[in-house]
Amino acid sequence: MTPPLSQQIRETVRRYALEHELLPPGPVVVAVSGGTDSLALLLLLADLAQELALVLHVAHFDHRIRRAGAREAQFVSDLAARAGATIRVGRAESPPKSEDDARRARYAFLRRVAAERNGAPIATGHTRDDQAETVLLHLARGTGLAGLSGMRPRREGIVRPLLSIGRADTAALCAAAGVTPLEDPSNRSLRYARNRIRRKVIPELLRIDPQVTSAVARLADAAAEVTASHQRRALGALDAASRNGAIDLDRLGDDAAVGKEALALAWERATGHVLGARHREAVAEQLARRDGTAALDLPGGRLVRERGIARIEPAGPRLAGI
Repeated sequence: MTPPLSQQIRETVRRYALEHELLPPGPVVVAVSGGTDSLALLLLLADLAQELALVLHVAHFDHRIRRAGAREAQFVSDLAARAGATIRVGRAESPPKSEDDARRARYAFLRRVAAERNGAPIATGHTRDDQAETVLLHLARGTGLAGLSGMRPRREGIVRPLLSIGRADTAALCAAAGVTPLEDPSNRSLRYARNRIRRKVIPELLRIDPQVTSAVARLADAAAEVTASHQRRALGALDAASRNGAIDLDRLGDDAAVGKEALALAWERATGHVLGARHREAVAEQLARRDGTAALDLPGGRLVRERGIARIEPAGPRLAGI
């Protein structure tokens, strides 16, 4: 019999997945690192597979950061077999130079696995705690409403059914299942900004409000609703202004806020990078000008303006949904 707590968590995730249409019947690629959250994701989806008619395909990526990579892959393979899932293990060609490089390599691998399964959704183990960390990180770096929206339940092939629960819930699920997750030593390092948010900032906020992660998640949902309305207008303006890879700034309309959002969306489409507040203001300055030419270096590439025409030159391949 399923323990009451696990049953409650299962029902929360099931309702959330149905509400947001995250898991249609058929294949789903489950990203499993071996950590607590991804193992809980696999346990939950294995439990829901028959009810939701899911066919699970586990995908595990070795970044070549730790010597234990082969052991970790075997650990995940054994759990995938227990869950009745197939598994695909990928390995980086060389250790990543940065956290961003590691993330991009992992998502590129996940997308290849999904493409081999007719574009199956990719399920990741991001929780409500990850959502709070993401929003606070964006806030600290400077962001607009889009950044405050954090991670969405479904976006460009990535689905996140565990945004409905917290990290304590995933730990409880693993404990109830008798599974000991692998611990990533890098999660303890304060070299990374996200870890400083997790280990320093959030504990202080919890002293103010024990439900702070839920509060930040609600903020993200509210920001997403406002952003969606604003983005619909911006997308309409962008479509009207785009011709052969170029953007006619005059055709973006008279609303400067809509024009700025349109260029920010165009940038994200082309490069996969979300512009923060400081870079958005730099884009807005170019939006207002028509004299001569200018080039603006931004995260992921360069914006080139020739009088009233703007072009985006990505620095690398577009990796959607990261």
